[in-house]
Amino acid sequence: MLGVDENAIERARGYEFLAKIFLQEPSLEELKVLQLWVEAEIKVEALGLQKILQEFPTNDPELLKLKQEYYDLFFVPVSGRYIPPYESAIRGAVRLKKGKMKYGSHWGIPAQQLSDLYENTGFNPKALDIFEPLKETQLPDHLGLELSFMAYLCRLEDKFINKGEEIRGLRNLQKSILKDHLLEWLPQFTTELLNVEVSGYYSYFALLALELCREEFKSLSTTIERSGICD
Repeated sequence: MLGVDENAIERARGYEFLAKIFLQEPSLEELKVLQLWVEAEIKVEALGLQKILQEFPTNDPELLKLKQEYYDLFFVPVSGRYIPPYESAIRGAVRLKKGKMKYGSHWGIPAQQLSDLYENTGFNPKALDIFEPLKETQLPDHLGLELSFMAYLCRLEDKFINKGEEIRGLRNLQKSILKDHLLEWLPQFTTELLNVEVSGYYSYFALLALELCREEFKSLSTTIERSGICD
């Protein structure tokens, strides 16, 4: 995984890669790109994805099952496997008797905070290439949008560096988004996903996103401490 010492554009691409998994319907083109990535990598996590991808040509060549899983997991509350990919819903969740989960309402405080941050920093989720039903919901605390926002901040950091401008504010904001948002709910979201998903496709990328966020937070904290940048 990339750390904060890596090129800001490369860090942005890492976030964008993961955001796309959750913001777009699965496609054969997407799987071809992932297969090429697996073939180019020798890391253990790539081998795990390779096992998942090998199932599709035989058992789901048109990705009908994977697409249905995408809908059931993230769009259909009555599917019995629904895990809302929204911060407010996960952070407001309550475990009921018999283990059933009651998720919190949308547009909670996290969503309101993120909406304000997007507006203040010029981040426009509507400009992203995402699955149309997600555009219609206009909920700012979707996992894919939070990852996209981190990518946006990384690209903004690159522009600031090229102009010789101060980046301490951007670094602190990145750290804050990780600490106060993504890392506050992504662990629980991932756990819930692992309990209900069949293919392992989305839980794989949720775990990868969680790993990235943890490593980025650690790297940012160390870099900020070294440079004397205060929150």
